[in-house]
Amino acid sequence: MPSRTQSDLEAIAGDVSSLKRALARLTDHVKNGSYDAAKGSTVDAVERLSKDADRVYRTLSKRGERSVNAITQRVERQPLTSVLIAFGVGLISGRLLSR
Repeated sequence: MPSRTQSDLEAIAGDVSSLKRALARLTDHVKNGSYDAAKGSTVDAVERLSKDADRVYRTLSKRGERSVNAITQRVERQPLTSVLIAFGVGLISGRLLSR
């Protein structure tokens, strides 16, 4: 009977060892899978943000070009008025900055 008990204990110990190894592998898979999923979603988020930033940049660039064109046309149509306005803005800015 003691030899059978001993062999049963050895079998149980072997099973426990196998379970530990299997649990360690499972834990590694879960960690790596979670990391890969998080990495993938992070890459997707960065790509979306990059596309959104590019779209905003292009929109602002177009608006800036339109504003510059509108100001250029106005200055060409009314050069004297534009010079007087620029002089006035410079005078007021100079007064404010000298204080």
